[in-house]
Amino acid sequence: MHREIEETLRFNKKWKLSGIQKIHYNTVETILGGFGTIPGKLIWPNSLTTTPDGDLVVKDSGTGHIQVYSANGQHKNRFPYGPEPIKGLGDITCMKNGVLLVTSGTKIIQLFTRDGELIHELKSPKVNWPHSYGIEVLQPNRIAVSDWTNGGKINIIGVDWRMNAILKTQSIEGFHRPVRVAVNKNDELLVTEGQLFGRFQGCCIKVIDKERSVKQTIGPHYGKKFTFENPSGVCVDFHGNVLVSDEAQNCIVMFNPDSSLSAVVVSQGLQGPSGLCMMEHGLVAVADCYNHCVKIYRYK
Repeated sequence: MHREIEETLRFNKKWKLSGIQKIHYNTVETILGGFGTIPGKLIWPNSLTTTPDGDLVVKDSGTGHIQVYSANGQHKNRFPYGPEPIKGLGDITCMKNGVLLVTSGTKIIQLFTRDGELIHELKSPKVNWPHSYGIEVLQPNRIAVSDWTNGGKINIIGVDWRMNAILKTQSIEGFHRPVRVAVNKNDELLVTEGQLFGRFQGCCIKVIDKERSVKQTIGPHYGKKFTFENPSGVCVDFHGNVLVSDEAQNCIVMFNPDSSLSAVVVSQGLQGPSGLCMMEHGLVAVADCYNHCVKIYRYK
């Protein structure tokens, strides 16, 4: 296994085709948080996002608070988001106008300002995502929410943001514990599937095309180089490369846009890596759950 990881870590010149000139491994730029309940500290960070002006926003399931840090790592704000029926079940994302969308494993999607003001609770008597997890903003006026009901599905939800009203929903069935969702520049959805029953139930990335059908499945096995065990966070960088955190193997894997190449870009220092988000200048932030912090890595 050690030799396989070493081979995966070797620089592959083909990465230049996707805009990568050099890949760095295990290079920590900043660590935010640390165990504690005071402002700036974290207990169980499980998801994060960035705002349009570069702030990093972290959802801490351990304290039930959302923490806001500046781009240079200074703590700016903390506010509560309410109870979670199941700890760790939920996500956070940010719209272009800076409004934060928060899921917590319920039928309600909360809308907050960056200052912590609860703007609205998005819900409807017709909603069909009772166990919401991952959330991603789509275009135009749509969001995608993963749901664990009956094994799992992805809900595409149309929203009138002026009225904060749900217009319609479309459900994509056939998932095994879908966790988080990302969208690429082709409007395709990337969905991580964690463990459900047995080691290799799910344990993959599913690519959903514009027609909202499964186009491709990446994993559990990726050639002879890598096997997913519990993929969780997923994000897409500015070149279309896909980064995925694996909570069971404590690593972050990167794929080029067509998934023909892969590299383990973080293989040290993580314990239960959960949510991921992109930052500027070749940086990726990861919610390092069981180390009670957020780590920012340089991967290129």
